[in-house]
Amino acid sequence: MLEQAAEWLEVRRLKSLSVPIVYVRRDGGTLPLDATPGRTLFRAENEYGVTVRTESRDFLVAGSGLPDDPERGDRILHAGRLYEVLAPNGEPVWRWCGPYHRTRRIHTKEIGGT
Repeated sequence: MLEQAAEWLEVRRLKSLSVPIVYVRRDGGTLPLDATPGRTLFRAENEYGVTVRTESRDFLVAGSGLPDDPERGDRILHAGRLYEVLAPNGEPVWRWCGPYHRTRRIHTKEIGGT
């Protein structure tokens, strides 16, 4: 029953909260997708013991939307802005959301306009 509820919620997220993006692979291949914008706050201590906070712009996409895992250096084009897939401090650039692996959360950083 919980898995069915997660599927229902995923469909509603895609239908109500998503925006069009273009996923651009490092090799230049493109894939139009629907994604929900989000953010993640990363915290790490630097060599002086100071906590450094970094915020990423995240894009939540259907797990089945990408044929391959997102990779560092891929890019996302959204609303005339360009974002590079990356995460600070050696963190993975993407992760699954929820226990049923229906949604990928892709971490990015804005790198400019198109």
